Amino acid sequence: MLQSLTRYIFWQTAVPFAIVTFVLTGIIWLTQALRMLDVLISQGQSILAYFDLTVLALPSTLAIVLPISLLCAVLYALHKLISDSEVVVMFSAGMSMWRVAVPVLAVAGAVSVVVLALNIYVAPAGLRELKSRLYEIRGDVVTTMLREGTFTNPTEGLTVYVRERSSDGTVHGILVQDSRNKMKPTTYLAETGSLVKSPAGPRLVMFNGNIQRVERTDDGESGPVTLLYFDKYTYDLSSYIQQEPDYYNEARERYFSELVNPAPDDAYAQQFRTQLLADANDRISNAIYPLLFALVALAALLPAPFSRRGYGMRIALAAGIALFFRVLAFGIVSSAATAPATIPVMYIVPLLVCAMAAAVLSGVPVEGKTIAGLNAVRAMIRHPRPGSHSR
Repeated sequence: MLQSLTRYIFWQTAVPFAIVTFVLTGIIWLTQALRMLDVLISQGQSILAYFDLTVLALPSTLAIVLPISLLCAVLYALHKLISDSEVVVMFSAGMSMWRVAVPVLAVAGAVSVVVLALNIYVAPAGLRELKSRLYEIRGDVVTTMLREGTFTNPTEGLTVYVRERSSDGTVHGILVQDSRNKMKPTTYLAETGSLVKSPAGPRLVMFNGNIQRVERTDDGESGPVTLLYFDKYTYDLSSYIQQEPDYYNEARERYFSELVNPAPDDAYAQQFRTQLLADANDRISNAIYPLLFALVALAALLPAPFSRRGYGMRIALAAGIALFFRVLAFGIVSSAATAPATIPVMYIVPLLVCAMAAAVLSGVPVEGKTIAGLNAVRAMIRHPRPGSHSR
């Protein structure tokens, strides 16, 4: 019977957790997707490529969403169990508070493992691939210059238009207006063409067309038009290609091993060494917070006496405590980036909160002992021990 109740509590927590995670992830994913909408519009990317880009940013989002989803799910599940008097029945069946808490902590432990895996490898892998893909897209001549049915301006004085692009890469109805030399504007017209990659750079090979050149005098008057017909003409596009991007991976885009043991020739790592160490420890300490959230929720609701007024205040208190220490963690990370001596605090604070919540579940009057300790300190200040001197 106890095993059945344990499974029941587990699923009462896991199902709301999955639903909340799906909803929160969808909302945050939508906001990130809107930020990348310019890639779809300005770079002429397909919906599939746009979807791939937004998915690459999801792991870093999940690392933040999962602990918050767990907190919401645990508070909801416990409130439901208590309101339906199911917890009373479980206690009557011989289950202790810890026995009720074990399946909830099992879900929290699984979330901690997932968060750790996301922070250590999956999230940085997705972010660095996203950056690489964005650089690749912005330097892609095919999508930037040869956009079907659109006049594009790769640089000032140059206009490119293609009527149609086939699935095999062939373009139809080509117009290239090159006015970079104001004294000799040139227009290229061709029926078909294709993009060819060569060691010297990409080339636009045009077939069955003509070249129209006009020479202007210094006073702005136009001379006669020179018309040249061709069967095949190669237009050099290498001058419009961005050179291989020289970018570096920021802290959030680095694997854990690159944070703790960067390459000796890594200038960025040598300049921001303390920041990388703080980020490395932050990734590990973040795995503690799912357990912290679960323990705080359990400590706030399980020992609660029956109340006809509901448990809204306790739920708000648990949520407030959990979010307070999560925000505090961000501040500690910022301090650790400039003061490495504060790195141990990143572990001490969440572990101390977990210990206090576990003490409450075990029946230890943490609040009373804390007040008694404060009173003892005040007494020592007011009545110093013999031999001590107060100033």
